Amino acid sequence: MIAPVQGLGATPFAASLDKVGSKATSGLQPTAESFADVMSSMATGMVGNLKNAETTSTDGIMGKASAREVVDAVMTADQTLQTAIAFRDKIVSAYLEVIKMPI
Repeated sequence: MIAPVQGLGATPFAASLDKVGSKATSGLQPTAESFADVMSSMATGMVGNLKNAETTSTDGIMGKASAREVVDAVMTADQTLQTAIAFRDKIVSAYLEVIKMPI
């Protein structure tokens, strides 16, 4: 199973990683969800976290949300963004390795 990324907690992104790990290790069960579907759901979860942080920040400015709620939403968005950047860096690194391979 894929080890959870430290600090993600119970985000939709972390749940998607758990789903990938459990399907990969089951072995006997055919996977109904493709890699593209998993990546799409993770991206949707990331965008949702970022939009939630924006909405909560705006609510905090208007006095509709507490400072704690704003901080929690912004910290979740920050973790999500850092994870997305790490994925991007790994994908770019893998692409550069592939194009260096002799044909």
